Amino acid sequence: MTASERNGAEAPEPLFHGDAEAVAASGMPLPSLRVLQAAGAIQAQKAPKEHGGFKRMWREEDVLIASIGAAISEHFAWNIRIVAEAMAKTRPGTWAALTASIAETMSPDAGALIRSSEDDWHLDLIDRKFLFLRVPPLAVMLFHDAPPGETNLILGYATSKDAFQMLPWLLGHPEGRTKLAVIIAPAQITTAERIYKLAMATRANALSTASINISMQVRAAWRRLHGLDAHFLQDALP
Repeated sequence: MTASERNGAEAPEPLFHGDAEAVAASGMPLPSLRVLQAAGAIQAQKAPKEHGGFKRMWREEDVLIASIGAAISEHFAWNIRIVAEAMAKTRPGTWAALTASIAETMSPDAGALIRSSEDDWHLDLIDRKFLFLRVPPLAVMLFHDAPPGETNLILGYATSKDAFQMLPWLLGHPEGRTKLAVIIAPAQITTAERIYKLAMATRANALSTASINISMQVRAAWRRLHGLDAHFLQDALP
């Protein structure tokens, strides 16, 4: 179900959107959308053309998720290869959970100025290396493998300018590490746990932090996708 369906929009919305619409709404160039698709972060659909053949189409959810990638690329200065790898390696369902969680705030009546909310989700890049998803307390309940009560969820870390290593949230609590021990060698768990603890300590003692309000980014993308104006306050600056 799309956000348009959830918020009770009266006019029927298209189930799929073409390349031009996806590019305009997400802020992601078409070649970059293809990289995201190849990595598995988003998925294009095939729609038959009237006179034979197929054309590429995108679901609303995939366009909104792609807009998160555009924000990462712009604000963290990451190239599309590491953006695609990070988004594809993130726990399955995470990005879809974000779009679902803010569906009620995506409405034509919300206004063109995109505003923040205390329930917004953020991405934090710590010391230009560790990538965290920062969520409101209630959102943690969406992720059963996350450490209880932890709202700063490590996604992983950049191992080079093109590569990203995911860290499972199960590393953050004893029960999780017990589950991992069934499928991962003890030495690997020890190494991963050490990196996990280093990431959490680095966040608490960060030299630098860059943050993106990805909920605002998704709300803006939704408005653009449906032909509505969307502006951030910084756009008013000359």
